[in-house]
Amino acid sequence: MKKTFLTLTTLALISSATGVEAASTTLILTDNVNIRTAATTSAPVITTLKKGTTVTAVKKTGSWYEIRHQSKKAFITAAYVKAVPAKPTTSTTYITNTSAVNVREKATTTSKSLGKLAKNVSLTVKKKTGDWYEIQYNNKSAYVHTTLVTAKTSTVATGSKPAATTPVTLPVSTAVKAVDTSKQYEVNAKEGLNARLSASATASIYKTLAHKTVLKVTGAVDSWYQVQLDGKNVYVASNYVLATTKEAPTAPGVSVTPVDQTKTYTVNAPTGLNVRTAPSTASTVFTQLAHGSTVQVSGETTGTSAGWYQIKIGTAYYYIAKSYITTGSVTAPVTPPVTPPKPTIPASDIMEKAISIGQQYLGTPYVWGSSSPVNGGFDCSGFINYALNTSGYKVARTNVNGYWNNDGYLGQKLSKLRQPVRGDIIFFENTYAAGPTHIGIMLNNDQFIHANTPSLGISRLSERYWTQKLLGFKAL
Repeated sequence: MKKTFLTLTTLALISSATGVEAASTTLILTDNVNIRTAATTSAPVITTLKKGTTVTAVKKTGSWYEIRHQSKKAFITAAYVKAVPAKPTTSTTYITNTSAVNVREKATTTSKSLGKLAKNVSLTVKKKTGDWYEIQYNNKSAYVHTTLVTAKTSTVATGSKPAATTPVTLPVSTAVKAVDTSKQYEVNAKEGLNARLSASATASIYKTLAHKTVLKVTGAVDSWYQVQLDGKNVYVASNYVLATTKEAPTAPGVSVTPVDQTKTYTVNAPTGLNVRTAPSTASTVFTQLAHGSTVQVSGETTGTSAGWYQIKIGTAYYYIAKSYITTGSVTAPVTPPVTPPKPTIPASDIMEKAISIGQQYLGTPYVWGSSSPVNGGFDCSGFINYALNTSGYKVARTNVNGYWNNDGYLGQKLSKLRQPVRGDIIFFENTYAAGPTHIGIMLNNDQFIHANTPSLGISRLSERYWTQKLLGFKAL
């Protein structure tokens, strides 16, 4: 889902309240947990904390802990927390004791050197393996020899914090990775974005680029994009750049005339209507529209390509046969046609309605935390909530983790090894955080509709990214 949870590794808490438990009890979450405005599951959710997050409780009342979130009262259920053991009374700091310390890919002197560290650099050591310390370097594990590092252990008084050390920014990688050339990249910073001479926040500023400036991105270096500007390579922070799918032009040689936008265009095809990449039955089928669903028609083809309507899905244009579109509502046929089975098996009535609703909102912006179009769009779990409830299947609003792990919401979990069918609810994991984090609805055995940055659209399960993140399915 391109938006992320509010990542909280600590909470600023006030420990002046008294209760059953001693003040400032330290807890760790054993699952993803909602924090609420009151000690009841019916209270509004403030945000969701990830499994492993450490929080400090002011007091315990019944089965709820009271904490502070942004200096305000908040509550968290005791069912998904456990007490954290007291911190050790000693603290160890690791500092390089010489210059040009090699950081190696593996714990051996013959391993490749990833870079060098200056003297007196403070390190965060993950663990010791033989004569080597494992550290984090350029977002991956690396190793330095113990003889090149001095470990200093100091006693910490009970209740006090270890002596603070000033972290040293390690050198960034200079390896340039390929980017998705099918995307359009533009500045997403209203106050402007600095283009620097190297991939570092301390590098000299070459130029400040205005909001919405379209960039020519030639590669990526860690959390930076390499951009070609004025004939030279400069670098911009990737979190201030919006990547969107380039708008596909009208099929070559196709002439399109405007249509009456006040009319309602409805699919009149009991077995479904193919959406094609060009106005021809020989062109590729992109997806399929359900009987009775409404579509937003942008134009009608003329000349040698006459007989097709042009529609827009996301930022691209596609085509549907005009003969299967009527203006106004369409009633279901009394007797279903007897036809051979289709490659795409129709879903249940509920899921067909949910798919139809989703197709009506294709291109709607991604809006974090929203489950209604009145807010301007949806996030991924909000889209599922809205589509199902609007279709007549009443389901509570929760996050992806809740929909996956609670069989009371959308049924039992189904293996990711099964062949998906139209109407399956598909789940993905580890997209922006650990665990179940993204959700959509299958349109056939490959394509699925989902709310993803920048808008509600259609993707393919066969794409490497989604295949690697697949968690499983559920079916109503």
